[in-house]
Amino acid sequence: MMGSMGPGDGAVPPPRGAGTRQRPDSPAYHRVAAVVGAVARQALTDRGLARVVLVDDGGAQAALAARMLAGALGDAAVDHATVWPGEVEPLLPMFPDLPPETVVRELLRMRARLHADALAADPANKTQLLLGGDLPPEPLLPLGDLWAGDVAALGAEPALSAEVASLAAAAGGIGALDAALRGRTDGRDPHALETLPGDVAAEVARLLARGAASRRNARIVPKLGGRTIGLDMLE
Repeated sequence: MMGSMGPGDGAVPPPRGAGTRQRPDSPAYHRVAAVVGAVARQALTDRGLARVVLVDDGGAQAALAARMLAGALGDAAVDHATVWPGEVEPLLPMFPDLPPETVVRELLRMRARLHADALAADPANKTQLLLGGDLPPEPLLPLGDLWAGDVAALGAEPALSAEVASLAAAAGGIGALDAALRGRTDGRDPHALETLPGDVAAEVARLLARGAASRRNARIVPKLGGRTIGLDMLE
């Protein structure tokens, strides 16, 4: 079974907007965590595995994903692929054309792949997944149907690339960017991006098109919204 659906017949609405932060023990947190946990358990069962290994950059968003996964699976069932700054510095001269964060990300992914008998998971949010190009190679994206603003509403700083963070600032904030993206994807409104400044709308449209082919390949994403990457978002 592809683990993109939550329990029950419909999607569980996540908290909306970054303006209201939810406590870790809030009903909104528990609603989301229940779906994430159920999908992760099913994904492990489908593969005959007992553990998840999380690509963990040490940020608050990764910590949020880890807390949800551990709450459902138990602490012993969640491993962390991590790197230390001293491990990265010797590698940078080998890749002079790559930004350091890219080298760190790929090293984290290598560490995750080297975990035997564990399902690799990337804690990326939906905003980053839509605008960041090809989807991560990790099969499980536990926060992949939460917009960046939803992550913030759950009390964690959303992880965004420099490119996407710059777009959010130019759009007038992550709430404005999320709203336009939600209208375009979940609402299927071809004019939704027109709420953004013209140059920002053009760049968002370009980035959406850049990653479209990758989004057609299935991933395991707990369904929390209207249209979900890797399940029923085919553009």
